[in-house]
Amino acid sequence: MLNWIGGKGLGTKLLLDEVPPRCDPLGPDNKLIIVCGPLTGTSFPTCNRYGMLFKSPLTGTFAESYSGGDVARYMRATGNMVVVVEGASDAPVYVLVSESGARFHDAGDLWKKDTFATRDALKGRHGKESESVVIGPAGENLVRIACVQNNKHHSAGRCGPGAVMGSKKLKAVVFTGTARPVINKRPEFQAIIEESLDRLRGNPLLYGPDGVYRKYGTPSIVEWTNEIGCFPTRYYARGYSDGAERFGANAINSTILKRRLGCWGCPFTCRKHVKVDDGPFACELDGPEYETIANFGGLCDIRDIAAIAKINEYCDRVGVDTISAGSLCGLAIEARRRGLIPGLKDVLIDYENPSSVLRFLEDMVNLRGIAADFALGTRHVEQKFGLHGIAMHVKGLEFAGYDPRAFRGFALSYGVAPEGPTHLRSTYHAIEQGLTPSYEGRVLPMIEQEDKIAIIDSLIVCKFIRNILDWDIMARLYTVVFGENIDIQGLRAMAARIVTGSRVFNAREGFSRKDDYLPERVFKEKLPRKAGPAHELDKVAYDRMLDEYYTARGWNHDGLPPDV
Repeated sequence: MLNWIGGKGLGTKLLLDEVPPRCDPLGPDNKLIIVCGPLTGTSFPTCNRYGMLFKSPLTGTFAESYSGGDVARYMRATGNMVVVVEGASDAPVYVLVSESGARFHDAGDLWKKDTFATRDALKGRHGKESESVVIGPAGENLVRIACVQNNKHHSAGRCGPGAVMGSKKLKAVVFTGTARPVINKRPEFQAIIEESLDRLRGNPLLYGPDGVYRKYGTPSIVEWTNEIGCFPTRYYARGYSDGAERFGANAINSTILKRRLGCWGCPFTCRKHVKVDDGPFACELDGPEYETIANFGGLCDIRDIAAIAKINEYCDRVGVDTISAGSLCGLAIEARRRGLIPGLKDVLIDYENPSSVLRFLEDMVNLRGIAADFALGTRHVEQKFGLHGIAMHVKGLEFAGYDPRAFRGFALSYGVAPEGPTHLRSTYHAIEQGLTPSYEGRVLPMIEQEDKIAIIDSLIVCKFIRNILDWDIMARLYTVVFGENIDIQGLRAMAARIVTGSRVFNAREGFSRKDDYLPERVFKEKLPRKAGPAHELDKVAYDRMLDEYYTARGWNHDGLPPDV
């Protein structure tokens, strides 16, 4: 436990120890590992997150996904920091986890219900002092981009955890209990909390009452990604949208925002509760976040925040990852326009046509027609229909909401992240966007960010406070929580062990250097931007960064750790 902390670290260790190599991700041997961290349920700011780790049915890799809300504190209140789901049921079930243990309940009456109805039913059944993680029809139908929902609008989204639950006929896991972490009572812990809150108060532009997070939330990212030219538009044809003012943060605040909300224990309330009162896109939800906007507003060129909100609500109800869903819809539009997939000829999906995108999503979730192929992910569509010059993915995972051609170190992060092109394994884009373009001096800072995020995801706290969590304060947190002194060098070594653990898992599954490259399109096509020269990414220089990265990590030329 000490060497793996909790959260991501503990989940990585359990995946390595308990999931047999080359097992079927949708078979009974795969395991779903639900984790919280040693800070979960305490009064430390933003310790409201849980994680899910598993072998991905979308990519075949190590996978992890995290979500906020308040389900994590209920999980910790059961007295458990980890729940491991293994095997498979013959009939639909849900699991109730409490201080007394775990009990299985029949879920036949919940099967085929959407995530909202399921959550409400379980809340009614087990009381207000309970919370659940649930799947919708997408997970039941083994859609490879199916996510897990909690608190209705919070998603453990990427890589298909909902499909893993669906393969086990597991509709939900409910948590209830009264246990409380003891470290809240330690004076040293309270001193670190006060220092952390002081750091938050000292950065009012981000965390203050009128700061970016509270006033605008993640949709504020639309403005700078559009400005620097990495906002993915019309399935990666360019790095900016000329309709961004219709779906960015100001559009949300001035048209559909109803109130600002926060996760449990959060001091800066970045969530936005929105409502579209009438019309074809009438809906009510928490969101949309930046990634949803980028993948539907950008890749599908939907220039209407009400329509994006409606699509977001649908994805939350049925339980699909909005990042992968938007990317797959964008790919379908582009393939149809180019006449590359005969089965799309009579499918009316197109840019600037949100109703057609919503219909295609419905077909995807319900495995109807050609959309059933898209339900298996971008890599499947690419291989089946020969879309190697168009499809954008790494290891089978669709890109996050940042075109990598605008970056260097962050482009490398897309390639080497264990599950593929996620923005959350290093968050280096937030640093690199302010630097001059260069391939030199990017690798080691990116590695430091990877290591830092590995600790943040092991503790588990929200990545939005990464600006106040330096190595010193994280080392002191570890020392107070575990009663074992550790310095920054020791914590960095622990982080590197966790990162390497995910690489070992992938190596067992047959992944190596060949899988760390971005698609050829990224290297061959320049990325037009609104102003200034087009972005471009050089493959030879990327190759050199891979060498430098592997050497710094202590892996061999093929990206394999020792003794693999």
